[in-house]
Amino acid sequence: MQSQTQLVVVGSAAVDISTMATASTAGDTNLSVHSTSPGTVSMTLGGVARNIAETAHRILTSHTPQLSVATMLVSPVGDDAFGHVLFDGMHRIGMRTDGLLPIPGVRSAVCNMVLDSAGNLTGGVADMDIIQLLDSQTVIVYSTSF
Repeated sequence: MQSQTQLVVVGSAAVDISTMATASTAGDTNLSVHSTSPGTVSMTLGGVARNIAETAHRILTSHTPQLSVATMLVSPVGDDAFGHVLFDGMHRIGMRTDGLLPIPGVRSAVCNMVLDSAGNLTGGVADMDIIQLLDSQTVIVYSTSF
């Protein structure tokens, strides 16, 4: 257990998957319907609460390295590949991961955005049901233990 928590951020940690179609030779920015399109796929850490916690972590750590443990994100994550991506990615940038609450058998939050070749959102799927498993009692008990 780490100490010196000064800021607790509660909410969603998610993996963002963005796909962008490559423009056709005719300059068409539309995606093919009922088919796949050539393009690029990227995966980044996301979730509004996780983004806020990362920003606070970076700002505080830039002032004093000892404040690297000052920000804790409390968020449920699944015990799946995306949950591991969240743990590993947050650890890699020096963020605390002790506030991530692994829940076996549940999908981690993922937002998949489909962009046309001009970068316009054409659709996507946000699988964020896991956040409904985070209740106020869990947050109170968990965040006051630090």
